[in-house]
Amino acid sequence: MKSHGQATDNGIDRPNLLARNPVEQVKISSSQKSRLSLLLQPHDRILVAHILRVLSFALMNKPIILFFGLLVILTICIGALWTNHRKADDDKTLTLYCAAALRVPVSEIITQYENETGRTVKVIYNGSGALLSQIKIGGGDLFLPANNAYIQDAAKDNLTAESIPATQLTAVIVVAKDNTNIHSLQDLTRSGVKISFANQSSAIGKFTREILKQHPLFDAIRKNVTVTKPTVNNIIEDVALGSADATIAWDAVAKNYPTLKTIPVPIFEQKPRKVDIAVLRSSKHPAAALHFARFLTAKNKGLIIFNQHHFKTETPAKATN
Repeated sequence: MKSHGQATDNGIDRPNLLARNPVEQVKISSSQKSRLSLLLQPHDRILVAHILRVLSFALMNKPIILFFGLLVILTICIGALWTNHRKADDDKTLTLYCAAALRVPVSEIITQYENETGRTVKVIYNGSGALLSQIKIGGGDLFLPANNAYIQDAAKDNLTAESIPATQLTAVIVVAKDNTNIHSLQDLTRSGVKISFANQSSAIGKFTREILKQHPLFDAIRKNVTVTKPTVNNIIEDVALGSADATIAWDAVAKNYPTLKTIPVPIFEQKPRKVDIAVLRSSKHPAAALHFARFLTAKNKGLIIFNQHHFKTETPAKATN
């Protein structure tokens, strides 16, 4: 009597391999099947199914085939994991806290970055001090203030992982092009001069006060301040619109207004402010954040755009063919 599941070939008993259920020979739980199905693409699943059938035979007859079959499945799974990881990395959205003073060049840099990488950069513009307060509460990926003193403050609170130099800014007096009455700080003390000043939550407001407090004209200048605004853009717009006669602002920002002119001030020229971009420790995507920071500070990428908008960089950036 022949055993169940066997066939006869010329009187010799042999296993009936076709009668065996491959799933019974290579045991995979339903939960494992579900996870494997989510991991693999449809064409990969079909290939793995064929390999499992071969392994069903190898399990009983050819251990070497079993070994190589498992190796192939492992390779497919690793490839699928890597592909999914790369796709997820490309889909990441980064949050950048950026000083309002840098809005013009940074918005262009972000557009170029998004077009080249397919990633999304969500940007929050405000005064540098206000941005730092927001970071302490909500976290984010990147911090780009208008003065690296804020990066140093953030580092003291262990908020930054690393930073990269980007550009620099110098404070100047800003007036209308047709203004012939204001040429120096002394002229800002004249009776009737209306000055728009940035408040201390902005980099320019904090810096201006720190420098002018050491100057004998500070009290006289402060008496002519008729309004304070939260960002450097706001105070420059006041002069452009004629609601103020003068302001003290960053040179590069003011030069983007064709109806205005800038007046250099020696005590400000001696202390240009460096601008760095920092990757935050709160970033959930530190590699992607660092990639953007390097893009923004690259000589053939972000720095070209900074230079086009009158922002100075330590090494002049040049376009490459």
